[in-house]
This record gives sequence, structure tokens and C-alpha cells, in this order.
Amino acid sequence: MYSDVNHSDIAGSPLLPAVSTSLGGEPSGVSAGRSVAVSEKEIEKTALLHDLPEELNLKIFCLLEFRDIVSLQQVSTHLNRFIKNEHVLERTWYRRFPLPHQYQLKKSLPLEDKEQLRNWLRPFTKDQALIESLIKQRKAVYFPALFHFTKARLMSQYEKYNVDTEAVIAHNDWVDPATFSTDGSHLVTASSDATAFIYGQSANGSWAKKGIISHQEGIISASFSPDGRHVITFSWDCTAKIYGQVDGTWVEKLTISHDDWINSATFSADSNYLVTASDDATAKICVQGDNGSWEEKLTIYHDDEVNFAAFSADGRHLVTASVDSTARIYGQEVDGSWVKKIHGQCINSVTFSADGRRVVMVCSDDTAKIYGQKTDGSWEEETIISHDDCVNSANFSADGRHVVTASEDNTAKICGLKDDGAWGEEAIISHNRYVNLAAFSPNDRHVVTASHTRAKIYSKKDDGSWEEKRTISHRDYIRSAIFSPDSRHLVTASDDCMAKIYGLKTDGSWVEKTIISHLGIVMSATFSADGRLVVTTSTDRTANIYGQDINGLWVEKAVVEQTCLPNSTALSANGHHLVSLIRHDKLRIYKLSMKH
Repeated sequence: MYSDVNHSDIAGSPLLPAVSTSLGGEPSGVSAGRSVAVSEKEIEKTALLHDLPEELNLKIFCLLEFRDIVSLQQVSTHLNRFIKNEHVLERTWYRRFPLPHQYQLKKSLPLEDKEQLRNWLRPFTKDQALIESLIKQRKAVYFPALFHFTKARLMSQYEKYNVDTEAVIAHNDWVDPATFSTDGSHLVTASSDATAFIYGQSANGSWAKKGIISHQEGIISASFSPDGRHVITFSWDCTAKIYGQVDGTWVEKLTISHDDWINSATFSADSNYLVTASDDATAKICVQGDNGSWEEKLTIYHDDEVNFAAFSADGRHLVTASVDSTARIYGQEVDGSWVKKIHGQCINSVTFSADGRRVVMVCSDDTAKIYGQKTDGSWEEETIISHDDCVNSANFSADGRHVVTASEDNTAKICGLKDDGAWGEEAIISHNRYVNLAAFSPNDRHVVTASHTRAKIYSKKDDGSWEEKRTISHRDYIRSAIFSPDSRHLVTASDDCMAKIYGLKTDGSWVEKTIISHLGIVMSATFSADGRLVVTTSTDRTANIYGQDINGLWVEKAVVEQTCLPNSTALSANGHHLVSLIRHDKLRIYKLSMKH
């Protein structure tokens, strides 16, 4: 139904410049930049869709790809009207993202704050009628799709962005890169001057200091809870502090004390629990009460330093890992108590599956072990993935039915869960040097591995087997390789001063879309939440912003200069703000807007 020519493939499906294009005259369409005449026979076929109930039409459209919806919209006035009125194009685009990411995009929208929503759109349009039309639909179930699609379409129409200074945040000593809240309305800093600043965006779009968190010694880390309503800091003074919003004011909720340095402090996905890990050989679980207060619930003891502790995605399980090479998994009972389920030996790292029903443990004996939860709540070993040298990582696919390992034996292995509950090896990916990275795409259909100067993309075929689709070459060490949230692009960052963006075509192949060049090592390359922007940071003290234009081509949108340190630039979830270090003790908030 759709020709694959020019750049209108899956990787670069153009966002329509105007959804309400006039369709008068002879029925015709535009496919990949060329006119397509529609025969009478084809008109008769589309007429069948006219006669179906709208509910059934919606179900049919849910089975089509974005490119197919674009084509249908151009060949029939009736279908164009239906697609526009039911926001089919927007919904189809939104379905490209896995369900967990759709949820994140939805949660990032301040649905109750109309002015904040306006502030998300104003930098890229002067059409107040469009803005108000969107705001009126904010209670609709399709609103997240409509809003994010419209914003991406508006941003793609501009060749360049203005990068204007919104605020400067100054500390009295070294400050770490700042972190944005999920909705982009707040950010928090952590400084060696023993303070953390919480900044918030006011109704008029300006940034102002909303809270100060003080410790007795330098702050190691500061971050938001997933719901953006709490901040956790931990310091060299061996304490962690939880702050929360009360009527717009940030107040202290709990101070957590340890007898030695704190290595991590992590919220659960629902923001109701927090766990700290410390060199004092303990991890502490804290819980939020119904009245918003916080209290310590349980202390978990190891024989040596606890360097890691994290919750499963559902918040029902917790894993702790210690330098004594042990890992412990705790599960929450019906009465709210936490009970130990597994005590693993010789463990280097532990990762939960997304549903929290399995864990994969990377062990010091060159293996990765998968444990699963039984119906009675107990856990048992399900399989062992063996390598000939140290295993560097092991990661689940989003659906929890596959695991990919990366090893210093120059291989990565993909193992899958069969219908009978057994695990089987599905692919071995070979490299010439040790594999330092292996990860699934968000939709589980692709795997990327990286080894020194080579990265490989493997894709899953319809019969369940895996095949190599692309080898990506750099001239120096590859630091990262990351899929976009919709799994249709991949970006690499390398010490050869380049980042490369690859895109997926309709025939399943991956093609190079663009090369982002710096004068120094590219320390990081990340996608925006909607996948339409890429931000790279470099030792040349610049951050480059690349985005897709209206035709799906990746082009330079802006350059942020005078960043003090590489890898010190963060992009807000709404894609409108950047925060970057401009000096060791000073940060700057930048606003992206349209450039005429």
C-alpha cells in the first residue's frame, strides 16, 4: 500500500504538515513524494469502509501502520474526515511506543495545569486557536497521543531552534548535572557545598528557586520520585533526606541515617517506597503513609557493604547486592511485611524482569542465572547461561521472555522462554573483542550489541529466529548504543568524535540516517521522550541537538556551547528545556523555541 522510496520509510515517516489538507478534485494520493492515481476499483474498495460502523473502522485502523494511515488519508475525503475526527493518525503514531512508555508520556503531561500545557506549545506555535483546541480535549482518552503528536509535528517544522537562557543556578562549590522531574516542571541540583536546590517553572514560564535541602557535608546525589512529588538526596554525612511538596512548598519528610556512606537511594515505580544502600552493610526500606508521612519499615543486613538496592517494577519485590558477592530478594506480603525469598551467592549484579516475576543474576563464575517465582510465592532457579569468560551484563526484554548477555568471551547470547516454561538458547552473536553492551529494543524485536569499535543489530524474524541486520563501525571505542523509545532508530556515541543515527526501513533493514560530528569524544547520545530529538554531549564542551524535519530527515537543530563538563547536559521530558553546566559551580537552564 505504501512505496518505500526517498525517506518515507518507517525510520523517517514524515509527520503531516497539515492534517486538514483539502482533497477536492480527482481522487489521488501522495506516496513517498510522488502522486498516485486511484482507480475506480480502488474507490469501490474504500467505499466498503464507508459503510462500516465507526467502532469497527477504528478496530481495522488499529491494525494498520502509520504509513498506511497517511496513504488512506490522502486518497479519500471520507476517510480523511474520519481519520481527522477520530485522531487516528495520532493514535497510530502513539501506538509505536510500548505500553510502559505510553504510560510515562501520559504521566509527563500536567493535565490539571492548563497554563503549563500552554507553555509546552507556545515556543513552537503562535496559533492560539490550535493551543486552546488542544487544551479543551485534555480529559479525552486520546489526549496524550494528540498532544505529543501535535507537539512533535510543530517542532519538526522549524529548521533551527532558538536556545535562550531561562535561568542561571549558582552554588558555592562543585555541582553535579541537574535532574528534571518527569513532567519537566521542576529540576533539582546536588552540590559539594552541602545543598540541593529545587527549581520550579512558574505559570509565566520563568524558573524560580522553590526549595533548599541542606546536609552537613557535600551532597552526592539528588533525584525525583517517578511522580515528581518527592526528592531524595544523600550526602557524605551518611544521611538521606526525603522532601515532598505540600501546597506547592517543599518540606522535609524524613531523614534516614546510616553508619557509613550511602551508595544509592531509589524510589519504587509507584513512588510509595524508597530503599537506601550503604557501606555499613545495610539497606533500609522506607514507606509512605496515607497521610503523606514517611517512616523506616525494615533494615536488611549483609556481611559487607551494600552497593546496590532496587525495587521490581511492580514494587512487590526488592533486591540488594553486596560486595560480599551475595544478593538477596525480598517480597512484600499481604500484611505489608517484607520476607526474604532468595539468598544468592557469588553475584555481581541482579536485574528484575518488567513484571517482577523473574530475576537474572550475573555471577562471578562466568554464568548468568535466571530465577522465577512459583505460584506459591517461592523462587527457583530456571536456567543457567554459561560463557567462557566474565559476563559483563544480562538484561531482560520488555516482555520478560528473553534475556541477552554480554561477555568477555567475545559473544552475546540471546535466550528465550518456550511455551513449556523452559529456557533455550536462540542466538550467539560473535564479535572480535569482548562485548561490553547488549540490550533489547523497547518493542523486543531487536537487539544491539557493542564491542570496542563495532556494534551489531540483530532482529527477530517471524519464525522466532534472530538474524544480523547491520554492523555499525566506528574508528574508536563505542561508549553507548541506544534505541529510540519507538524502536525505529538507534544512536551510537563513540570516542572517534562521532555519533551515528540509524533507522529501520520497511523491508527490515537498518540504514545510516546521519552522522553527528564533534571536535572531541562523544560522551553520550540520547533520545528525547518522543524519539524526535537526539542530544549529544562531547569533551569539546558542546551539546548538539538533532531532530527530524517534516520529511523525516535528521538535521541539526541547535548547538549549546560553553558546557563546562562532558556529559553534563540533560533534556527535559517535554523536550523544551536543557540544563547544562557552564562552570564547575554553575548551571544554566536553556529554553528551546521556534526560530524564524
